[in-house]
Amino acid sequence: MESLTVRLRFLNYPHVTGIILPLHLCQKLQLRPRQKVTLSLGKREVVATVFQDKRNPQSDIVKVTSALKSSLGIPHPGLIHLKREGELLRIGPAIGIVTTGLRDNARQPIGQRSSFFQKLLLAQEGKGVFYYIFNPADVDWEQRKVKGWFLRPDKKGNYAWKKITTALPDVVYDRVPSRAAERQESVRQFKLRWAKHMNLPMFNHGFFDKWGVHQLLYPNPEVNEYIPETYHAPSLRTVRLLLRKYHMIYLKPIDGSLGYGIVKVVYHPGKGYEVNYHNGSGNVKRTFTKLELLYRHIFRSRRVSSYLAQQGISLATFRNRPFDFRVHLHKNQQNNWVISCMAAKIAGSGSVTTHVRTGGTVIPGEDLLAYLFGKQHVIVQERMAEAAIRLATAIEQAQGVYLGELGLDMGIDRHGHVWMFEANSKPGRSIFKHARLKQADEVSRSLIVDYSCYLANF
Repeated sequence: MESLTVRLRFLNYPHVTGIILPLHLCQKLQLRPRQKVTLSLGKREVVATVFQDKRNPQSDIVKVTSALKSSLGIPHPGLIHLKREGELLRIGPAIGIVTTGLRDNARQPIGQRSSFFQKLLLAQEGKGVFYYIFNPADVDWEQRKVKGWFLRPDKKGNYAWKKITTALPDVVYDRVPSRAAERQESVRQFKLRWAKHMNLPMFNHGFFDKWGVHQLLYPNPEVNEYIPETYHAPSLRTVRLLLRKYHMIYLKPIDGSLGYGIVKVVYHPGKGYEVNYHNGSGNVKRTFTKLELLYRHIFRSRRVSSYLAQQGISLATFRNRPFDFRVHLHKNQQNNWVISCMAAKIAGSGSVTTHVRTGGTVIPGEDLLAYLFGKQHVIVQERMAEAAIRLATAIEQAQGVYLGELGLDMGIDRHGHVWMFEANSKPGRSIFKHARLKQADEVSRSLIVDYSCYLANF
């Protein structure tokens, strides 16, 4: 049965656990007056009595008594969905975002990240969902309840944070912020307990590492044309062979992000070797006559086992500066991959990477492609989009987990070939700060809710 969109209201009736439905909804849901029915919200269930609202037979308003509200943990009134599944009447969906760093501060419950999560939760408008963030330590497994932070409008229409005890959600979106946070005992215990409940979907669980993704994709004939040749823990011999083959390589930390720790090495036959990297205070450029000296210099303070050596790609350039793309993908409510944003990142002067923190610039990808390729830019853009969706599909299938969101770092070389350099399961959203990408930001946040509804079966 399809879910029905209704408007939920609370009735101050503390002694009866009941739900009051207009006649047409009773008929659609095949419910009789005075019938006992099991209602569920997220992972809580309560037996309630059905009452018929005879005054408003065609209304879309559903009322629940305060006793039912309290027992089930219904967090707030408003637009929501009802769905009959066998003997169960579901209210929802309830979508939880798990993260760390929450505190009892109604102005900024998650510190400087509060504005980030506020934007995510604003996507609930008009969707008919219960949407909240929660801390792993705030779960009561026995009662199947959790203390969650909701974003609710006040009487003036301004949004404010409210902490409400509610049911464990139908589906969880994993936004644990870092690998260090992943190792916290509360997070580990939460994920272990969650894994035991196979009917509780969680998407974007954990982080990718570059080598793991490469091992999944490089042998796959569907997508290996997009994957640069890559080696883990590169020896001096491996570095030498790659440089002879490509004349340029990148050394990347397996668990790195934001371009930290990336080293570019270029071989100039007959002249020597050039190394470029960012050391925190600026871009460094050095030359070596012998590869052994360069190798020792790079790994004097870096562990070889935590690095990859990757084939260097001569990227297409804009005003003599290389550029690549952040392609932000989502699963929609039909469980299909779609692209919400394709942003071009242009490298800063002398920078090894295109990251903004090292002087890079973000512009809409379509604008850059149109400037460079004119009327042919649509073909190039379609080629990029097709590659991104094929890659996202391959990653999800190989990982064997729910993925609702991916950030792919992709590029086009000087011959027009498409490459993928990195896949992110917790993609940042800095690209959406560009004024021309605000609408893409809204689409992206909306798709997170849509995919959650799909997983929750609403």
